[in-house]
Amino acid sequence: MLYCYYTGVLFERFHLKFIRWLSIIAWILAGLLPGCRSDIDGPETGPPPSTSQAADPADLKIIVIMVDGVRYTETFGDPVHAHIPEMWAQLRPLGTVIPNFRNRVLTTTIPGHTSTLTGTWQTLANDGTERPTQPTIFEYFRQATGAPEQDVILIGGKTKLDACSYSSHPDYGTVLGARTVLGLADTTVYDSLVSILEADRPHLVMACFSQVDTYGHTGVWEDYVRQIAVVDSLAWLTWQYLESDPFYAGQTWLFISGDHGRHDDLNGGFQSHGDLCEGCQKLTFMALGPGVRTGHMVPENYMFTQRDLCPTIGYILDVPTPFSEGYIIFDIFEPEITGIK
Repeated sequence: MLYCYYTGVLFERFHLKFIRWLSIIAWILAGLLPGCRSDIDGPETGPPPSTSQAADPADLKIIVIMVDGVRYTETFGDPVHAHIPEMWAQLRPLGTVIPNFRNRVLTTTIPGHTSTLTGTWQTLANDGTERPTQPTIFEYFRQATGAPEQDVILIGGKTKLDACSYSSHPDYGTVLGARTVLGLADTTVYDSLVSILEADRPHLVMACFSQVDTYGHTGVWEDYVRQIAVVDSLAWLTWQYLESDPFYAGQTWLFISGDHGRHDDLNGGFQSHGDLCEGCQKLTFMALGPGVRTGHMVPENYMFTQRDLCPTIGYILDVPTPFSEGYIIFDIFEPEITGIK
């Protein structure tokens, strides 16, 4: 399976150094490389390692935090990280940040969420009236594992996100969809998330924090960045909970990303979004969990997209994602996981 992904990446990621690729291919042909990944390792920064326990390969979990409408320049693109003190000081040393992670098609809520969930670019109406045409990671997981609905959760603010819970694909659909809990304020999303984690012990969850986008559309800068700080604190609380609970500690990956950014200052400013300007395309992305590189920043010239998260989750959970078009993000894993030093 890894060789198929590796071959695709050789063609897509044309910016990689030619000599380095020749050496990697030589290692593969020689049988010396037990695994592979989508790009070349960046420099190590040497922070303390995560305190997570070793994962049980038979019982891994995924939590995805989606921050709706946050612009990269207000998160890791801010030199002083004024609005994400917890992500920067607490979470970053425990995980990997990708500074060049992008939405490349429709920078609105439903297309952004569904492209992330399916690993395909979804050009859908943004009002929730259309479901994704390809299967979601929720459906892939339930089909592969036989998991019940309560094991796969979509929780968040905007009620139209119900359209993201399953696809219109004829071989998947409603019987394999996620349970939804929607229409919640961001702090209630967190409270409900913890309650659901404690009560149902789900293995695959997407938690969507929608109010950053809501406040951004008001055009009041102070309200917009204040809500980013709120979600920043909730992300840190989520990780603390996962690491303190015996069912999740050391066995859970936390991904933090977004559906779209917002216009940059050259294209109308933060109040809106929806085109392919730098501000709308460029997204926040962080990964934490067992086997994730700690304190690592992927080089800026390595581009990844929303399509890459679905197959990456499938790789972690050993779940096939046959219709996804993205690539496994091997760069987030420690070198010994992939075999590349």
